[in-house]
Amino acid sequence: MSAATLFQSATTIPFGQMFSAAVYLALLGGTLMFFRPLLVGIGRALFLTVRPRRSKAELAAQRALDEALAMNRKNASLDPVDAAEVRAMGIRY
Repeated sequence: MSAATLFQSATTIPFGQMFSAAVYLALLGGTLMFFRPLLVGIGRALFLTVRPRRSKAELAAQRALDEALAMNRKNASLDPVDAAEVRAMGIRY
């Protein structure tokens, strides 16, 4: 499409209709900006109803499990001499 075609199609829209649409969009945008903190809070509340936050105990248990699995992966990659040394150091503490 050329610029002349776009300009001709833009002139076929009544000015009053375009002006009222722009005013309505500006009012909608202003209303959304004014109530943005409320809308964000409602969105977070809806998200928490779908996926509730885990408790501190659950988070600590998951962290301990992750650390234990990481230690097992690290120990599995060691040769037998280093693994025995790591076990000996673990017994001391």
